[in-house]
Amino acid sequence: MIDLMSAPTPAPQERGLGSGGNNPNALTIALLPLDERPVNTRYPEMLGAIAGVNVELPPVAVRGEHKRGADVAAVSAWLAESNADAVIASAEYLLFGNLIQSRISADSVADVLPRLSILEEIARRGKTVYAFGLVSRVSNADVDVEEPDYWKQYGTRFYQLSQLLHKEEVHGELDRGDAEQLARLRTELPEPFVADFLTRRLRNHAVNLALLDLVGRKRLDLLLLTSDDTSVYGLPTREKTWLESWMNLLGSDARSRIMMHPGADEVGSALLCRLVCAKRGVQPAIYPLYAVPGGEEIVAPYEDRAARITVEAQIRACGGRVADSPDNADIILGVLPPSPRRTEWKASFAASERSEREAPYRTFLDTLAAKQYAGVPVAVGDITYPNGSDPLFIELLFAPDCPLKPADLAAYGAWNTAGNTLGTTVAQAILSTFTDDVPEREAAQSRFLTHRFLEDWAYQAVVRHTTRDAIQTRTGRRDPAYDSDDEQTFARQTIQAGLTEKLRKLQAVGVGTGLSLVPDSVRLPWRRTFEADFDLS
Repeated sequence: MIDLMSAPTPAPQERGLGSGGNNPNALTIALLPLDERPVNTRYPEMLGAIAGVNVELPPVAVRGEHKRGADVAAVSAWLAESNADAVIASAEYLLFGNLIQSRISADSVADVLPRLSILEEIARRGKTVYAFGLVSRVSNADVDVEEPDYWKQYGTRFYQLSQLLHKEEVHGELDRGDAEQLARLRTELPEPFVADFLTRRLRNHAVNLALLDLVGRKRLDLLLLTSDDTSVYGLPTREKTWLESWMNLLGSDARSRIMMHPGADEVGSALLCRLVCAKRGVQPAIYPLYAVPGGEEIVAPYEDRAARITVEAQIRACGGRVADSPDNADIILGVLPPSPRRTEWKASFAASERSEREAPYRTFLDTLAAKQYAGVPVAVGDITYPNGSDPLFIELLFAPDCPLKPADLAAYGAWNTAGNTLGTTVAQAILSTFTDDVPEREAAQSRFLTHRFLEDWAYQAVVRHTTRDAIQTRTGRRDPAYDSDDEQTFARQTIQAGLTEKLRKLQAVGVGTGLSLVPDSVRLPWRRTFEADFDLS
């Protein structure tokens, strides 16, 4: 197996980028996002604005929504006509219409592979082409919001099937309990659904092999293969092993242009940052500083490797390199490592968390503050718990006596998985050094930092839960995904009020001064409270 952390570094000038110098305004990037959600569209746009880069997206009219994929023919035509200097393309979007369609569509290998030809055509024109693809997840929940319809009844059993099939292959045979469970699953899962599940995985694996083929034939400058919701056992892990073997066989030249690590929704932002670094001919040195000694070896939820490996992979994906000491770093990345509990935060954790983490956090804040005072850009990536900030850290960060100034952070992130958080945080940290004292770019940096605190702390860790409580009191349900427009409006208004109140708290510590939440701007992209979008004026 190859060392996936010996990842490629951006060449000072990649094909089609020109000399560029310190004028990233010359750079326009056409982005095919993973799907239409704000994390995949608005985040790259907002990050590009920090460095003065223009990010072009397919027209809204053809983007699709949720289980309705984008118009792939229109997207391909739009990309073919683009005058952008470079392309960052999601294979799931280009071939299927979005991430969910890659999980549910009935398209065959013969249907989808010809759609990759547009990337070859663009490469032949001399433009830089970055592509990214996913090793499909196997969701461990009886929920069909992002999966085939039969997942609502059989989802957890398909997850168990995936785990056991891989475990059987790795160990040669299963112990008695696992063997009996596998036999039960074979009788309980309808054969047509099993065939559908496995055939779709085979098709998606063929797509990833085709992407490797494009790298081998020098039609891609970079390929990033990621995997969301990974685990030690499962068909996704099995497929990653196969892909790694081909990465070895393709040789060092191809391997230098391939990366592979957990992640998904942060990739567009990370590769945008990487292109800007290539444009400027720089490779920032980033030193990861961990808040809790030893925590970097813990495996975060939904991932399959130590947090330290994910941190280093995301730094390289964004075009940076890992500094050997804090004194040699261009940027300090403060990381709140995963909790050993490896689950979302619960109120029952509060007392033990304080006794375990308060002292290390205070030392961590003092160390980061010293670097910040010395003029070194400091970013914070909170991967303590998935899906929102660690409340204890926020309490200490916002305290009047905190030496670290949140408004002066180069970046902050705490959303969803560790890979999601770190890729976005590192991207912002690097791009924050490219504002060049241009007022519009500095304003974009302040806006995105405020947006991150409002979404990752205020919404995900606090307002989302109070909103769900309010929805349950009103309707008896925790989420309005399938509710009437009136109940959707109630959810949005409740979120708007909560975020407005939290923005005032942010402004009291200097974050978001001069910004306000645009009235009635809160949106629920997929009619659910898992994620929310909003505008700052």
